[in-house]
Amino acid sequence: MMSMKAMLIKKYGNPDEFYLGNTNKPTIKEDEILIKVYGSSVNPVDTSIRKGYLKSFVRLKLPAILGVDASGEVVEAGKSVRKFKVGDKVYAFMGISNNGGYGEFISIPETFAAKIPDNLDVTEAGVVPGVGMTAYEAFTIHAPVKIGMKVLIIGATGGVGTYAIQIAKYLGAEVTAVCRSEKVNLARLLGADYVVDYKSQNILSTKERYDVVLNCVRGIGFGKIKSLLKSGGKSIVIAGSPLELPFIKLSNLFSSKKTIPFFVKTDGTILERLSQLIQAGHVKPVIDKIYSWKELSEAHICVERGGVTGKIGISVD
Repeated sequence: MMSMKAMLIKKYGNPDEFYLGNTNKPTIKEDEILIKVYGSSVNPVDTSIRKGYLKSFVRLKLPAILGVDASGEVVEAGKSVRKFKVGDKVYAFMGISNNGGYGEFISIPETFAAKIPDNLDVTEAGVVPGVGMTAYEAFTIHAPVKIGMKVLIIGATGGVGTYAIQIAKYLGAEVTAVCRSEKVNLARLLGADYVVDYKSQNILSTKERYDVVLNCVRGIGFGKIKSLLKSGGKSIVIAGSPLELPFIKLSNLFSSKKTIPFFVKTDGTILERLSQLIQAGHVKPVIDKIYSWKELSEAHICVERGGVTGKIGISVD
């Protein structure tokens, strides 16, 4: 079996567990494509997997390659693959059970992937899939945004939030963004109609009510978020605690205001639709910094420290 280089971990732990090593190059099944990886990213879920916080859901075979996002070039396609050919530039979100973006090559089902828009750099495209698809899925499937709706985005200048502002505006919503003071101008540039600096104003005390609330930050109970909704409104939770799920289900039974927790699908169709918005210039990725994969430990530390604007990218070189 052929080998490849990858950033690996031998055990769960701190960011310094990453090391550059050799591992088996993946092979493909009939419905899969083999991608030469150019770019990936660091998501909060990547740091949680590395720490072992998700061991109940994701059992890694150690040593393991992490990275739930990947962008690159198709170098081999299975016999039944129809959407892609060798040479296509593609990207994908692999899901928390299918890590591998921090390696030279990755094999994935063709249904996970989409072609990278012509106006995106192939390496930088690695920051898009997970967070961009989360925002798109939230506002088109779980809480469909319509023209004239009032949408509140908490954590609006992070990975998901920067896409959420742009997608909600494209869909015709009136958008209120909540972020820290130094990022107010960015939120406005992305299209927010109103911006709340959470350091000087507690959004939970507002008398305004919203059709849809997207909460991208931890530490705010779903009940408090629900109080910001209009009758019939929907609150999307992407950073909640699993311990809240039974209470959310019970609460939804007795209220017209619904709380919807979800984790984004590994669905190339969703990514294709997002790609159309990027190609048309309606949505642009916001990148804080691109690290070399040999600086992966530093990149994970940066994300864990918090305060990242948009996304942290990884160049697999």
